[in-house]
Amino acid sequence: MTRQVVRGLAALALMTLLVEVAAGQAALDRVFIRNKDGTTKSIEGELKFGPTGFQVVDAGKKATPVSLSAVVKIAPGDLPGADRAAVLALISLEEKDKHTRKDTEDARAGYLDLQKKSASAPEKTRRYIDYKYALIANRLADETGSEEKWEEVAGEAVKAWSDFLVRYKGSWEVWAATQHLSRLHAEMNKFDAAARDWGRLAKGDAGLPPDLAMEAQVQQIDAQVRSKAYAQAQTTAEALLKTVPAGTTKDKLAIYAAAAKSLSGTDPLAEVKAIEEMIKAGTKDPAVRGVAYSMLGEMYLAANKPREAMWSFLWTETVFNADRDEAFKAMCRLVEAFKAQGDEDRVKAYQEKLRRARGAF
Repeated sequence: MTRQVVRGLAALALMTLLVEVAAGQAALDRVFIRNKDGTTKSIEGELKFGPTGFQVVDAGKKATPVSLSAVVKIAPGDLPGADRAAVLALISLEEKDKHTRKDTEDARAGYLDLQKKSASAPEKTRRYIDYKYALIANRLADETGSEEKWEEVAGEAVKAWSDFLVRYKGSWEVWAATQHLSRLHAEMNKFDAAARDWGRLAKGDAGLPPDLAMEAQVQQIDAQVRSKAYAQAQTTAEALLKTVPAGTTKDKLAIYAAAAKSLSGTDPLAEVKAIEEMIKAGTKDPAVRGVAYSMLGEMYLAANKPREAMWSFLWTETVFNADRDEAFKAMCRLVEAFKAQGDEDRVKAYQEKLRRARGAF
C-alpha cells in the first residue's frame, strides 16, 4: 500500500468523521482493510481478538475475521473525554502530503498534550491516545538515522510501548505494541528484552486466541536463543513439540530445539548438519527455511565464525524472507556479524539499510 493511497484513505476517513460529528451521529471506528487484489474496503466496528485471530465486530455483533497485516488504517469513532477536533487535526498532520520530520515531532507533541488533557477520560479514549503517542514516537525513531542519536530517540518509543503494555491488557493493540517493541529491541541487539516482551503475551493474561498465544511462545523462544538463554529455549521448544500438530509451527520448533541444544553444549555447531538436513528434507515453506538459516547464523556467531554466520543470515534476508520480521532480525544480526569481522563499512551500510527497512513495519 503506497503512502499516497494511505493518505487518500485518511482524507476520506476524516471527511466522513466530520460529517458524522456535524450530524450528531454516534461514530463507530472504521477499519480499512487491504484485499488480496490490492483494493481496499472499510468495515465499521471494533477491532478485537477473536477465537482464531483478529476480527472486526460491528454494531449488530457481526464479526468479520481479518488479518492484522491487511489492516491499512483505523479511523477512530467516538472518543469521549478527548478534544475530537484536536484528534482529527493530528491524524491530518500525520498523513499530510510531503510529510516531514517536523510534522512527526509536532504530532508527537500533540499526542503528548492530549495524554495530559485526557487523563480522566474513559479507558477506550486513553488507550487510543496512548497507542497513537507510542506509534508516533516509534515513527520518529524510524525516521532517525544511527548517526542522529537513534538509540536515544528509540528509547522514548521503547518507554512509550512498555508503559502501554503495563496499562492495557486484552485489546488488539497489545499484539501490535509487542511487535513494535520487540523490533526496537532487536535493532538495539537486546534480545533478552525481546524475550520478555513476548513472554508477557505468552503467559496468557492478554486474552490471546490460541493461534496468537502459540506465536507469542514461538517468538519468545526465538529471542531466547538469540539472547543466549539456551536452556529455557530448549525446554520450552521440546515441550511444545509434544503437543503441536505437524506443520509450519512444529517445523520451526524442531529447528529452535536443535539450535538451542547445540548452543547449550560444548560445541555450538554440533547440530549444524541436523538443521541442514531439515532444510533439505523438510518443508519448502520459505518462512521455516528463513528460521533455519537464522539459527545456523546464531550457531556460527557463537562458534566465533562470523563469516559463516554472515552467509547464513544473508540467506534469510535475501532469499527466504517471506516473514518480514524474520528478515529484519537477520539484518540486525548481520550488523553484529560485520562488527565481528571488523568490517565497519558494511556495518554502516547495514545500519542505513535497517533505517530504510523500518518504514515497512
